[in-house]
Amino acid sequence: MDHRTRPRAVRAVAAFVFSALALSPALVACGSDEAAAPDSIDVVTRWSAGNSAAAAQNRVFEAFTAETGIKVNVTEGLETIDDQVENAVAAGKSPDLVIVNLFDKTLGWLDAGVTVPADQYLKDWGLADKIKPAALNEWRAGDKLQGLPFSGFSWPLWYNTDLLKKAGVDKIPATTDELIAAAGKLRAAGVAPLAVGGNDWTGQKFFYQIAQSYTDAKAMQGVMQKGGYCATPSVLEGIKLFTQLRDAGVFVDNAAGLNADNMYASYYGGKAAIMPAGSWAYTESTASGTGIDKHTTLGGFPIPSGATFKKPTAFRGFTGVGFMITKRGAEKDRIDNLRKLVTKFYADTAVGDFVKDSGILPPTTGDFATYATNPLLSQSLGLDATVDYAVLPDVWIGSASDRIIQVLTGAYGKSTPQQICAGLDTATKG
Repeated sequence: MDHRTRPRAVRAVAAFVFSALALSPALVACGSDEAAAPDSIDVVTRWSAGNSAAAAQNRVFEAFTAETGIKVNVTEGLETIDDQVENAVAAGKSPDLVIVNLFDKTLGWLDAGVTVPADQYLKDWGLADKIKPAALNEWRAGDKLQGLPFSGFSWPLWYNTDLLKKAGVDKIPATTDELIAAAGKLRAAGVAPLAVGGNDWTGQKFFYQIAQSYTDAKAMQGVMQKGGYCATPSVLEGIKLFTQLRDAGVFVDNAAGLNADNMYASYYGGKAAIMPAGSWAYTESTASGTGIDKHTTLGGFPIPSGATFKKPTAFRGFTGVGFMITKRGAEKDRIDNLRKLVTKFYADTAVGDFVKDSGILPPTTGDFATYATNPLLSQSLGLDATVDYAVLPDVWIGSASDRIIQVLTGAYGKSTPQQICAGLDTATKG
């Protein structure tokens, strides 16, 4: 997927007029007098405690400090990590490096002056031939590289084959008709069909996966970026498909009131037979202790008759966590420390450690199959043969993401196709 012409979530500089008093204690420490010395690096990271990648990240930090003597001051990123970092910058407490997803507000950080382009660092740090072009393309905005991609992901559907068989569903559905039939059998057996968080990002992504069933990638990207949901017949047809599946009972009851945590709990606990979830959950599902990974088969979302796709669909991409360098981090006396730290993450052994611990799809060239010890990750590496990849909405919908989630919460409730498309058109225009 080529994102060089994608929308930019431009943030006004006025958005940075925040009082330092509003900062959390952790962020007040970030950029302290001690941290101003060039023998330390301030990092705000999305990989916080409890995240499956946190241990691998911390091993890199510890090895880096042991080798260089440079201290890494770590601030854990909150759910609102974008606001968290912007507040720190506004208060003169900017970190040097942000380890964060390319999503929503972070898409506008170059324009807002929070971060600097990474193009020269890509070359100077010897990473140009190491990071895959597909990963770099997803991090480009026009002719500028917004950061250095690290955490690639796959995002299939998870099928609990034990529950399917108990309900009399002999095979994983390949078409939406088969999915509707399977949902009826599952409900009759007392099992919820497909769990999804209709009130957050999980429901948003899943909606778009269905809504683009009849639309080619270029047209869908244009609608996501500029609107035209109601005026594009193929997209409106996809929205109608979504409501058809909803009204047929394919989604769990009260999906509009659920979030990602509810989705995971329902699937891991054997209460729902299907969920759409990314590769970041592979190791977490194993750690849940429910044994769910042993009877899960990964696949795609079933396609309707007349679909643009030839095979069931999934998502994949490299807009997961990457490294974004702030203006402070790019200062002459600080950038070489960042070079030493960031390039350490891209060593094959470190990448392999993340593959093993958190199931990332490597952004770098090389064979990491031996690190894919998780059974779901092993399955995931073979998905190319069985699925087609849909357009992930993140970089195309940009800063409209939160507004779109509000519209789609209604879509998981009782909204009609016309209400949904009209709401999306309004949300896109802001």
